[in-house]
Amino acid sequence: MPGSRFLYSRCATKTFKENAKSLLDVLSEGSKETLRDIGILRVLEMPTIQQNIPLIYYIIRSYSVKRNAFSLSKFYVKFTVNHVAQILGLPNRGRDFHFERIPLSNLKHKALVEELADLTVEESSPTLESRRINALIRYVLAVFFFPLKGLKVPTCLLDIKGPEDFGVVNWPKAIHSFLHSHFAAMREIAIGEEMTNLGYLEGCSVILVVSKSTYNLYLL
Repeated sequence: MPGSRFLYSRCATKTFKENAKSLLDVLSEGSKETLRDIGILRVLEMPTIQQNIPLIYYIIRSYSVKRNAFSLSKFYVKFTVNHVAQILGLPNRGRDFHFERIPLSNLKHKALVEELADLTVEESSPTLESRRINALIRYVLAVFFFPLKGLKVPTCLLDIKGPEDFGVVNWPKAIHSFLHSHFAAMREIAIGEEMTNLGYLEGCSVILVVSKSTYNLYLL
């Protein structure tokens, strides 16, 4: 199986959850309920998933562009929006969100993590709780749903101002479309017999690992 030097990803659930935990610990029950209603809390509480870059590389190489499916032993298995919805616990419904890489804002992932830390204080107020909710939404969108190789945040994600904006979007569909476009393009690069340096797979790449593990269990 190829080594990690042939593929990279910024999506890692362990770091993602660790950075959010301190803020979640001081969040009011009302704020947690708001996050639960829009699905963010389920994402933050999901089990830690091993990133497993070699497996992601293998999965990409097993993808058939013609069949729009992954080769699994003697079978071909499609990767669908419903798979993303089931893994993340988010509803497969709502308004379409078209991710736009350009323009990029000046905001980087590090600034989002620092924002979470700054809001982790032993006090509470309606204004502070609103800021905490909005900070967690920005963090989830930029660091887990749509992480880019350059660690900068696209302006389109900053247009999601709060729970009202977040709750009306079909995020499984948006995440699937963005991730699928990247691994489909990478498959074209990786079709040769030699191991190929594919660079960064952008998007929520850990979903591919969960999907592959689920298919394997189904076939046992």
